[in-house]
This record gives sequence, C-alpha cells and structure tokens, in this order.
Amino acid sequence: MKAVVKEKAAPGARLMDVDVPEPGPRDVLIKVKAAAICGTDIHIMEWTPFAQARIKPPMIFGHECSGEVVKVGDQVKNIAVGDLIAVETHIPDETCFMCRTGLQHICEKMAIVGVHVDGVFAEYAKIPAVCCWKLSKDTKPDLGAILEPWGGAVNGIL
Repeated sequence: MKAVVKEKAAPGARLMDVDVPEPGPRDVLIKVKAAAICGTDIHIMEWTPFAQARIKPPMIFGHECSGEVVKVGDQVKNIAVGDLIAVETHIPDETCFMCRTGLQHICEKMAIVGVHVDGVFAEYAKIPAVCCWKLSKDTKPDLGAILEPWGGAVNGIL
C-alpha cells in the first residue's frame, strides 16, 4: 500500500510502498476514506523540537481520519467489517486511574495515533477498537475525518 512515511529524523517525508498492517486482537483494520492535516503533522514534516521529542522514524503519520472497517481482531465485539468509523486520536491505556474513572481523554499513559504508533496517511490503517467511533452509513467521510478536532473545540468551549 502507499503511505506517507517520516523516514528519518530530518525535515520532510516520503510517499512509500509499505505492507498493509495486520490488526492485533483488539484492533481493526480500516480502509482510509478521508484524512485531515493537523498542526501536529506540520511539526512532524518540519521536524520541529515537538516532533523530535516524540517521533521515532520510520513511521506513518497522520491521525485525523475516517474509514471503512475491513478486518477486526478476534477480541473486538462492538465493531464489524463494513462499519464506517471516525478515529479518536488518543489511545488510552485503559488501566490508569483516569481511564478507570471514565476520563480516558486525559489518560496518564496516553499514546497518540500517528505520533507514538503508525498513523492514517496511508491506504489502510490499524486502529485500536477503543479509538473507533461508529458513524452512520450516510455520513460523508470528509466529515468523519474532522470529528476529532471538532470534538476538541466543542469540549474547549463547554
């Protein structure tokens, strides 16, 4: 598959052929339908101090997207092949105090799609099922791709 890869610790990125990832038991594999570019992605491209402190090349970046589920891990129960999903970028560890008290969005050991694990600037992406929000079949993929930043904005003003 084609993917945008931060190949080395320097400015830039490359469009490369890489293997399609295989989902783990608690992951889904999606065919990316739409992806948005975030300020984080610009930091990664420009190789700013922010990126240098977090990114371990080579890796696929990008984290705001929607996609169609094409494969599910054997422990995934709430998502099925064919579902359209939006990706929640923050991967909670599900064990810390914050996660156990329903505050996964401020997980003490949080990882981020496209920063700490391979991201969504690719034809296919492996996403933890906990990070998938099911969308109705008639949702435009472009809208699904911006739900994560939209949610952050709404949360900030409420």
